[in-house]
Amino acid sequence: MLRVLDNLGDRNDPTFLRVRLAPNRSLDSNGTKVVFCVIAFGFLLPIIPFIGSPIGVTLTIFSGLTFYLFLTLLQKNFQQGSTFEEILISKNKIIVVHQEKNKQQMTWECNPYWTKVHLDTNNRQLKNYLTLAGKGKHIELGAFLSPDERLELRDKIQNALAKANST
Repeated sequence: MLRVLDNLGDRNDPTFLRVRLAPNRSLDSNGTKVVFCVIAFGFLLPIIPFIGSPIGVTLTIFSGLTFYLFLTLLQKNFQQGSTFEEILISKNKIIVVHQEKNKQQMTWECNPYWTKVHLDTNNRQLKNYLTLAGKGKHIELGAFLSPDERLELRDKIQNALAKANST
Protein backbone atom coordinates (compact mmCIF):
# COMPACT_ATOMS: atom_id res chain seq x y z
CA MET A 1 0.00 0.00 0.00
CA LEU A 2 1.39 3.39 -1.03
CA ARG A 3 0.47 6.32 1.16
CA VAL A 4 1.79 9.75 0.24
CA LEU A 5 2.48 11.74 3.38
CA ASP A 6 2.32 15.51 3.82
CA ASN A 7 5.35 17.44 2.70
CA LEU A 8 6.95 18.60 5.92
CA GLY A 9 10.24 19.92 4.50
CA ASP A 10 11.56 23.34 5.31
CA ARG A 11 11.99 26.17 2.80
CA ASN A 12 15.74 25.58 2.42
CA ASP A 13 15.30 21.91 1.53
CA PRO A 14 11.87 21.38 -0.08
CA THR A 15 10.44 17.87 -0.06
CA PHE A 16 9.42 16.47 -3.45
CA LEU A 17 8.18 13.08 -2.26
CA ARG A 18 7.39 11.61 1.13
CA VAL A 19 5.73 8.21 0.96
CA ARG A 20 5.14 5.34 3.37
CA LEU A 21 4.99 1.78 2.02
CA ALA A 22 3.26 -0.96 3.98
CA PRO A 23 2.06 -4.49 3.18
CA ASN A 24 -1.53 -4.81 2.05
CA ARG A 25 -3.86 -5.75 4.89
CA SER A 26 -7.12 -7.50 4.10
CA LEU A 27 -8.56 -7.01 7.60
CA ASP A 28 -8.36 -4.17 10.07
CA SER A 29 -8.69 -4.78 13.82
CA ASN A 30 -12.52 -4.60 13.77
CA GLY A 31 -12.77 -7.08 10.90
CA THR A 32 -10.40 -9.40 12.74
CA LYS A 33 -12.62 -9.31 15.83
CA VAL A 34 -15.64 -10.27 13.73
CA VAL A 35 -13.76 -13.18 12.12
CA PHE A 36 -12.50 -14.24 15.55
CA CYS A 37 -16.08 -14.34 16.96
CA VAL A 38 -17.48 -16.20 13.95
CA ILE A 39 -14.78 -18.87 14.12
CA ALA A 40 -15.13 -19.23 17.90
CA PHE A 41 -18.89 -19.67 17.50
CA GLY A 42 -18.31 -22.13 14.63
CA PHE A 43 -16.06 -24.28 16.83
CA LEU A 44 -18.40 -24.10 19.82
CA LEU A 45 -21.72 -24.82 18.09
CA PRO A 46 -21.04 -28.47 17.06
CA ILE A 47 -19.75 -29.31 20.56
CA ILE A 48 -22.88 -28.22 22.47
CA PRO A 49 -24.95 -31.39 21.82
CA PHE A 50 -22.08 -33.60 23.01
CA ILE A 51 -21.20 -31.82 26.28
CA GLY A 52 -20.55 -34.36 29.04
CA SER A 53 -19.86 -37.31 26.73
CA PRO A 54 -16.48 -38.73 25.67
CA ILE A 55 -17.12 -37.50 22.12
CA GLY A 56 -17.66 -33.96 23.48
CA VAL A 57 -14.29 -34.08 25.25
CA THR A 58 -12.56 -35.20 22.04
CA LEU A 59 -14.31 -32.53 19.98
CA THR A 60 -13.39 -29.89 22.56
CA ILE A 61 -9.71 -30.86 22.47
CA PHE A 62 -9.46 -30.82 18.67
CA SER A 63 -11.51 -27.63 18.34
CA GLY A 64 -9.37 -25.95 21.00
CA LEU A 65 -6.13 -26.96 19.25
CA THR A 66 -7.44 -25.75 15.89
CA PHE A 67 -8.56 -22.46 17.42
CA TYR A 68 -5.14 -22.04 19.08
CA LEU A 69 -3.46 -22.61 15.69
CA PHE A 70 -5.74 -19.98 14.16
CA LEU A 71 -4.82 -17.45 16.87
CA THR A 72 -1.10 -18.17 16.41
CA LEU A 73 -1.27 -17.60 12.65
CA LEU A 74 -3.36 -14.47 13.15
CA GLN A 75 -0.72 -13.07 15.51
CA LYS A 76 2.01 -13.81 12.97
CA ASN A 77 -0.01 -11.97 10.32
CA PHE A 78 -0.26 -8.89 12.53
CA GLN A 79 3.50 -8.94 13.19
CA GLN A 80 4.18 -8.95 9.45
CA GLY A 81 1.93 -5.93 9.15
CA SER A 82 4.42 -3.91 11.20
CA THR A 83 6.89 -3.94 8.29
CA PHE A 84 7.16 -0.60 6.48
CA GLU A 85 9.39 1.58 4.34
CA GLU A 86 9.47 5.37 4.21
CA ILE A 87 10.98 7.30 1.33
CA LEU A 88 11.81 11.00 1.53
CA ILE A 89 13.17 12.84 -1.50
CA SER A 90 14.29 16.44 -1.12
CA LYS A 91 16.59 18.72 -3.09
CA ASN A 92 19.74 17.67 -1.23
CA LYS A 93 19.11 14.09 -0.14
CA ILE A 94 17.05 10.97 -0.47
CA ILE A 95 16.38 8.94 2.66
CA VAL A 96 14.94 5.43 2.75
CA VAL A 97 13.97 3.96 6.12
CA HIS A 98 13.21 0.23 6.26
CA GLN A 99 11.67 -1.42 9.32
CA GLU A 100 10.92 -5.13 9.52
CA LYS A 101 9.06 -6.89 12.28
CA ASN A 102 11.08 -7.18 15.48
CA LYS A 103 14.25 -5.90 13.79
CA GLN A 104 16.33 -2.78 13.93
CA GLN A 105 15.43 0.09 11.65
CA MET A 106 17.76 0.47 8.64
CA THR A 107 18.37 3.85 6.99
CA TRP A 108 19.94 4.61 3.60
CA GLU A 109 20.83 8.12 2.45
CA CYS A 110 22.14 9.43 -0.84
CA ASN A 111 22.28 12.55 -2.98
CA PRO A 112 19.36 12.59 -5.47
CA TYR A 113 21.73 13.63 -8.25
CA TRP A 114 23.61 10.30 -8.00
CA THR A 115 20.56 8.12 -7.32
CA LYS A 116 19.12 5.93 -10.07
CA VAL A 117 15.90 3.92 -10.11
CA HIS A 118 16.01 0.42 -11.61
CA LEU A 119 13.01 -1.76 -12.46
CA ASP A 120 13.80 -5.37 -13.37
CA THR A 121 10.86 -6.81 -15.30
CA ASN A 122 12.69 -10.12 -15.96
CA ASN A 123 13.25 -11.09 -12.32
CA ARG A 124 11.98 -14.66 -11.81
CA GLN A 125 11.26 -14.33 -8.10
CA LEU A 126 9.62 -10.90 -8.02
CA LYS A 127 7.80 -9.31 -10.93
CA ASN A 128 8.79 -5.65 -11.43
CA TYR A 129 11.68 -5.82 -8.95
CA LEU A 130 12.40 -2.22 -7.90
CA THR A 131 15.75 -0.97 -6.61
CA LEU A 132 17.50 2.33 -5.94
CA ALA A 133 21.20 2.65 -6.70
CA GLY A 134 23.58 5.19 -5.27
CA LYS A 135 26.84 5.38 -3.31
CA GLY A 136 27.81 2.04 -4.83
CA LYS A 137 24.85 0.25 -3.21
CA HIS A 138 21.56 -1.13 -4.47
CA ILE A 139 18.60 -1.25 -2.11
CA GLU A 140 15.34 -3.09 -2.69
CA LEU A 141 12.12 -1.12 -2.47
CA GLY A 142 8.60 -2.38 -1.81
CA ALA A 143 9.17 -6.13 -2.08
CA PHE A 144 5.83 -6.58 -0.27
CA LEU A 145 3.92 -4.42 -2.79
CA SER A 146 2.04 -5.73 -5.80
CA PRO A 147 3.76 -5.44 -9.22
CA ASP A 148 1.43 -2.60 -10.24
CA GLU A 149 2.16 -0.70 -7.03
CA ARG A 150 5.90 -1.05 -7.68
CA LEU A 151 5.38 0.49 -11.15
CA GLU A 152 3.44 3.36 -9.58
CA LEU A 153 6.18 3.84 -6.97
CA ARG A 154 8.88 3.89 -9.65
CA ASP A 155 7.02 6.65 -11.51
CA LYS A 156 6.62 8.72 -8.33
CA ILE A 157 10.30 8.34 -7.44
CA GLN A 158 11.47 9.20 -10.96
CA ASN A 159 9.29 12.32 -11.01
CA ALA A 160 10.55 13.42 -7.60
CA LEU A 161 14.18 12.80 -8.58
CA ALA A 162 13.69 14.79 -11.78
CA LYS A 163 12.24 17.70 -9.76
CA ALA A 164 15.06 17.48 -7.21
CA ASN A 165 17.73 17.48 -9.93
CA SER A 166 16.16 20.32 -11.94
CA THR A 167 16.08 22.88 -9.11
